[in-house]
Amino acid sequence: MLSLLMLAAVLVLSGCRPHTTQKIDLSDSFYYWPSTADSTPRDAMMHAREFKKIEDKSTRNLEHIMGKEPGFVWVRAEFVVPPEMRGQPLGLVIPYLRFAEMLWLNGNFIAMFGVFPPHEQSTLCKSHYFNFPVNVLDQSGGKNVILIKIYTHGQSAISSHAFIQPSRYAYAAHEMINFMHSRVYMMLEGGLFFTACLYLFLFLTIRMTRENFDYAGLNFFSMFFIMPFFATEIPLYNNAVIPYLVFMKLTLCIPLYWVFFLIASFIRSFEHGRFPLSLQIVRWAILIFQCAITMVMPDYDALMAITLPMLCLCIVQVLIGVGVFIQSLFVPARRTLALVQLAGFSPVLITILVDLLLRVHDNTEPYPFITIFGWQISIIVFMIILSFRFAYTYFRNERISNHLQEEVNLRTHELQDANYELSILNERLERDKYRSDMDLEMASIVQKRFFPQPDKHFKGWEIAICYEPLAKVSGDLYDCYSYNEVLNGISLFDVSGHGISASLVTMLAKNIISHAFQKGFRNKESMRTILNKINNIIIYEKGEIDNYMTGILCRFEKSDAPDKCLVEMANAGHPHPLLFKAEDASVSEVRSNDYSSHYGAVGMRGIDVSFAEFDFNMAQGDVLVCYTDGLTESTNLQLEQFGIERVKQIIRENGDRPSNEILKQITDQLLAFTSEKSLEDDITIIIAKRTAAEFFEPEEELEFGVEDLEVAEEAEEIIVPEDEAVPLSDVEPN
Repeated sequence: MLSLLMLAAVLVLSGCRPHTTQKIDLSDSFYYWPSTADSTPRDAMMHAREFKKIEDKSTRNLEHIMGKEPGFVWVRAEFVVPPEMRGQPLGLVIPYLRFAEMLWLNGNFIAMFGVFPPHEQSTLCKSHYFNFPVNVLDQSGGKNVILIKIYTHGQSAISSHAFIQPSRYAYAAHEMINFMHSRVYMMLEGGLFFTACLYLFLFLTIRMTRENFDYAGLNFFSMFFIMPFFATEIPLYNNAVIPYLVFMKLTLCIPLYWVFFLIASFIRSFEHGRFPLSLQIVRWAILIFQCAITMVMPDYDALMAITLPMLCLCIVQVLIGVGVFIQSLFVPARRTLALVQLAGFSPVLITILVDLLLRVHDNTEPYPFITIFGWQISIIVFMIILSFRFAYTYFRNERISNHLQEEVNLRTHELQDANYELSILNERLERDKYRSDMDLEMASIVQKRFFPQPDKHFKGWEIAICYEPLAKVSGDLYDCYSYNEVLNGISLFDVSGHGISASLVTMLAKNIISHAFQKGFRNKESMRTILNKINNIIIYEKGEIDNYMTGILCRFEKSDAPDKCLVEMANAGHPHPLLFKAEDASVSEVRSNDYSSHYGAVGMRGIDVSFAEFDFNMAQGDVLVCYTDGLTESTNLQLEQFGIERVKQIIRENGDRPSNEILKQITDQLLAFTSEKSLEDDITIIIAKRTAAEFFEPEEELEFGVEDLEVAEEAEEIIVPEDEAVPLSDVEPN
């Protein structure tokens, strides 16, 4: 409200000057002569005929005559004291004169405003008043000659509205012009400073929204920006403590950059939003560039040269904010806030238009900058808006606080009821969990008893097995097929998935695999044929269950070579076993040698399969290592896999050791590799080391333990091993 009244007063007073008929108008009486810094009034008098009339009445007339470069010019005016003004001191009022000047009347030095180079200082917007004593005036009707030596620089001008009046009237008019053009802005400083401190305090203590910080910054830098308009009232400037160039950088330039930067920030934060990081970087880069370039400018000429580019960058900052505003108009949830912002900025937008119209209408009159008052009104409007926001938040919190106890009691009662219900549910869940854990433990025991763990070596073989489920039950299954302590074959399969469903498939599949292997062994069927039969039976038996298996099936027989064992193997998509040859201490992956394409897994309904089949010889000291992918795909904390190469290296370095020691080396290094990281899959490892030439004779009748099992409408004898496998952490060398 105060600023509105101030604006109205300025508009009224700008048209109200002291009314008197005792006035000498000098608007059309100025003549100029360009000169040098060391020229004197005597030189000006000697070149009186070279003076030219100043036809340009605009507020930049000396700039148009002399250019923006620094220079000196003499301005001359003559007047005759009318009879009604004789016998009294007179005063010359020049509403606007830049940059600095010295004035003589009839050869007598009167006064100086500003400072000439090398320590130039300008009076900026201040009105210039010169008192002419009676004793220096020609009051006989002759001409009085005014000589003004002016230092021009940049936007220099001498007002065409200069006039002479008796001192008592001239000084009053001078004070009125000073008030309208300079001192009136001082009244805004206190309000800007107080508002900046208040909203900065709100931001730091209450930690409300970012808009309070941006609003405080707008007030703070606006306060510095308007200082040049009343610079002559500031002792540090008026006494030349602060150089003119430094003062202009720290008040008129850098604060202006910050104001434009914060306008865009305020538009965004007012809607409780933030600019994207990339746009933030661009905005800060522009601001830092502007401030840095301005501070390194060595002189006033250089500072004037960068004015236009710096203003263009300021416009870029504002356009970013305008873009946010326009975007908000098309978002229903933010449209109201955008319209509120438009209302807040409307005073400054209107006064910018008023300023333009005034200066277009009359470019000879140095009107006060109405825009500054419009900006102050916008600041007040936003202060009211932010105050309403704060009040709304405060009353809402107060209302919540008043009803807090009631809400707490209600919520407490609801929580008590909910906790009672939860306690009952927890008891039920605990009972159900206990039963499930017991069932799972029993399932684990039953499953482990399905898998063999030899307590002695087979004839001609050392067998070591590691069986480590991810959970209590596993999707891995293995078996050893023997007769009279003679090892005839082994199998290792990995069911897809984990947990109960996978473990049930293993228990179903184990007997099917055992039965098929025994029958195929007696009938001397190929391993591929046996594996294909296993695939067909499992597909039939498991029905619509989705789980499938990868696996290897291995049979040991006499070889044509003396003291060697023939190993026949079929692979259904399982990791390739590793073979250690004692002869040259080499380790290789056992792959198919028929050069045909192999694909598919066991138990996948409706999918064609082609299982790999291959054979190789094992001599005394050779080692066969079969494993599931849980071994090689185990990872450490850096997600690095244990990998097949580490397994090969361990076997290569320990191949001459017993099988259980080889197994322990693998499991120890696996535990060290994974460190504290838990397992991610079931792990099963079978180490079969060849020690002597002992074989099962197929002519003799097999004596397996038996039980009835109906598989694909056919009852067969099956093996049900009674031994258990040992977990990974329990494997010790025999």
